Amino acid sequence: MNPKFEEMQNRLRHIGNLNNYIEQLIDKVPGNLISDKQRRKLVDAVTDDDDLNALLEGLKNPRPPRFVLVGRTGVGKSSLINAMSGKYLAEVSDVEIGTKEARRFTYESDGQVYFEVIDTRGIGESETFDTKAEDELAGVIREFRPDALLFLQKATERAHIDKDVLVTKQLMEKTGGNLPLVAILTHIDELNPSRVKEPDRYPEDKLELIREKTGQLERIFSEHGLNATAVLPVSSYVEWHRESEVAANDDQDNPEIAFDGRKGIEELLDFLEDNLDVRAAIHLGLTLRLNRVATRIAERFIRIFSALSATVALSPIIASDIAVLLTLQSMLMMIIAYLSGRELEFKTARDLLVSLGGIGATGFTLRMVAQQGTKFANLIFPGAGSALSATIASGGTYAIGKAAVAYYLRGVPENQLKQVIKEAQKEFDAEQKTS
Repeated sequence: MNPKFEEMQNRLRHIGNLNNYIEQLIDKVPGNLISDKQRRKLVDAVTDDDDLNALLEGLKNPRPPRFVLVGRTGVGKSSLINAMSGKYLAEVSDVEIGTKEARRFTYESDGQVYFEVIDTRGIGESETFDTKAEDELAGVIREFRPDALLFLQKATERAHIDKDVLVTKQLMEKTGGNLPLVAILTHIDELNPSRVKEPDRYPEDKLELIREKTGQLERIFSEHGLNATAVLPVSSYVEWHRESEVAANDDQDNPEIAFDGRKGIEELLDFLEDNLDVRAAIHLGLTLRLNRVATRIAERFIRIFSALSATVALSPIIASDIAVLLTLQSMLMMIIAYLSGRELEFKTARDLLVSLGGIGATGFTLRMVAQQGTKFANLIFPGAGSALSATIASGGTYAIGKAAVAYYLRGVPENQLKQVIKEAQKEFDAEQKTS
């Protein structure tokens, strides 16, 4: 098995066991740090969060995204799929689906299915594509239950777009019309000057041409009364190492990228992750952008633990909540580390919190002192200090979580965490002002 794929599979299993890890983590919190009531509140806070539950449920039962591809021969369907995965995937023909107007494929690597696809095989090209054929194809698509229909149009061509859009409109109507429809303008690298393949070197005239072609496709869709959920220009241009160039100890079925000319692919993946069924979106993220899924889950935990910190900080007794806040923030850091494939002990997490506390005026320790100091206001105006204390505690936990994400999931070095914490605090303060 490819070592990189094996590492990914181990990481997937690790994240897939997150529920059990959290339960064990809460059970292991020493009784002298949080009470049974606080422990139950912590369990309830996690189990009652709908967004987090949807993500964790998706982790239990992820499935490959299912796409219907519409586009003429040479529009770059397989190239797009490979560009999305960053791998040279095997195109495996699946079962017979009962219509000559389409074929069903899986795109695989190392036994892992990345996508399930129905390729309509250029339905706009056929002069004999009649109502019966449309009905047959629509029936196959309904049975397939796709997550999205991807309409592909080559940026360098204008002919036949109207016909293809009309055929797509009819197909959408016959299949219920409620699928996300993504219009993808392919081969934007071939627009003049076509010799420039590096996306960061596209000259302004090429970028302007891309905008013009994208606008043109949007207008055609609008003129024919077909609403595209998104219109995205992409380049799937990738050069792969030839088999002779692959080192003997590498898997020659998995060539590495020799030149990467992809553009717009990240935006396409972002859109799909936001609009697919959660199980398909989780699979997409787990197989293609593992840290994105981990970060998405981590963000929910940051919100949950920040809210819990605010609740804990409302205790009017000076310094009574320090141990609980330390525990909450340690647990948050441990969960985020776990999402990165690492496991921390409570002591290690608390030591890391102390090290983060030494970073600048927005550090953890000084914020904790400030948070406790506000409680002295309660001695004069009962309750007046607690609201401010809750905000500071919540913001501090939010900043700690963001620093943990940066360190464990994005690989930001420790000497740059000062800036991460400052930015996180500004972000939190801005949210507080608008909420």
